[in-house]
Amino acid sequence: MNEMCDVVIIGAGQAGLSLSHELSRMNREHIILERGRTGQTWRGRWDSFCLVLPNWTINLAGAPYTGPDPDGFMARDAFVEHMCGYAASFSAPVREGVVVQSLQRGPDGRFLLGTSTGDITARSVVLATGGFQKPYLPAGVPGFPSSLTLIDAEEYTNPQALPEGKVLVIGSGQTGCQIAEELHESGREVVLACGRAVSYTHLTLPTILRV
Repeated sequence: MNEMCDVVIIGAGQAGLSLSHELSRMNREHIILERGRTGQTWRGRWDSFCLVLPNWTINLAGAPYTGPDPDGFMARDAFVEHMCGYAASFSAPVREGVVVQSLQRGPDGRFLLGTSTGDITARSVVLATGGFQKPYLPAGVPGFPSSLTLIDAEEYTNPQALPEGKVLVIGSGQTGCQIAEELHESGREVVLACGRAVSYTHLTLPTILRV
């Protein structure tokens, strides 16, 4: 059976939930399809992950931060809890565990979505799945020896999960620096490879890991 809906939002992260808040305020019919759980991208971060912006800047639509530590930095699980609480505050119509398998324009101009739970026809579709879904591999990476453990940042959990030895971290953005700092503090020899992006050089690290 083909379900009909005015607006379908794909992704229950900050963007998807904020848009849902505004549509709810306008009494617009809509649903949010999330292949995992609310805030799924953040649930997959490494164990010690924390935001690099202070809590007072975390202002979702209609919900400024009102917690007890505005100058602190939310850890991974606290941020996921914050997002789930936000979704619950206005009963966001999130459908968890629904995978969007296809999206195309129908003959009448509406959108046809094929999902793991059935087909949906929508007048409007919003893709709120984030902008960095695929890891970037530098040109030299395919030439690394097979004996070298190579993982992406999304696969990293903690220093204990890595094989013993030195670590090369390729990328000096927020993710690379946080992971490199944690590895350094755990006693690993780490080398941080910096590209053309802004480098957080105040972390004074003697080594690296590639994530």
